[in-house]
Amino acid sequence: MAILYPTKDLGAKERFDYWQDVVCSTYAPTDNRKLSDEQFDGLLNVKTLGSVTFSQIKSLPIEYERHRRDDNNDHFFISLSLCPEAHVTQNDRRSIQRAGDIVLFDSAQPYVCSFPEGDNQIVLAVPRPLLLEHISNAEHFLSRTLESQSALGSLAKTMLMEIWSTQALPDSVGERLNSSFLDVLSTAFESAFETSDITRKPHQTEQLQRIKQFLLANLHDQELTIDTVAQATYVSPRTLNRLFAKEGTTAIRWLWHQRLSACHNALLKGRFQHVSDAALTFGFTNLSHFSRAFKNTYGVSPQQLLHHH
Repeated sequence: MAILYPTKDLGAKERFDYWQDVVCSTYAPTDNRKLSDEQFDGLLNVKTLGSVTFSQIKSLPIEYERHRRDDNNDHFFISLSLCPEAHVTQNDRRSIQRAGDIVLFDSAQPYVCSFPEGDNQIVLAVPRPLLLEHISNAEHFLSRTLESQSALGSLAKTMLMEIWSTQALPDSVGERLNSSFLDVLSTAFESAFETSDITRKPHQTEQLQRIKQFLLANLHDQELTIDTVAQATYVSPRTLNRLFAKEGTTAIRWLWHQRLSACHNALLKGRFQHVSDAALTFGFTNLSHFSRAFKNTYGVSPQQLLHHH
């Protein structure tokens, strides 16, 4: 069911304040600035399809600025411009869209959206795990203009418009449509901004390196799971598993070996007086399991290594 938020029935002084409240609650808290002296007018139409919120937002010239990083804001925005000119800036990259162009940006990071000739766009708020499941290297595409003149850009635009114009659908059908669209969008972005798999491999290597650095910095955290690691490193659980599978292991197994190695080095250097302190410091909770694994790996028990030192 669509929800409409018009300003035309409000008094002139109330309109912009009302608009700010509606936009900030629908998308993300922003500082908003009118770019015209005309009496403000805007219309927001919101509906949901599965887990994705679709909206069409129209207004007189305006600028939205999100200043701070907010990891609790867990959506990506996909915007299809229907206006003559729109600007999105994020991560020091500026995208200029004409009518029919698409841009992707992250609600958790600072951004500026500016509409000097008036705003008219269809915006999708896509949950982070869903988007990363289909566009695993999304960060590479933030604030880049997917032009409607390109073949796949045109296909993505048409598909988005068709989905927007559909009547109410069951959630299961909606989610399948969302997934199909995100797959098309991913292919369109990769076609436009990655010339071959050669450019993708360094990105995957960089992703894996970033995840490993996070794990090494959090060896002590006994609560780490695939889901929490994926969320903290901005990838989907599926991508996380795929990256480690290419090395013939899993994220949890790799983490476990790093913890074991850290304990071995710490005991070897005499950093602890008790084996239990070393084990707990590096995230082990089952001490007997830790001791058995340690001896199987290094040929001596952690107690023997401690006393030898």
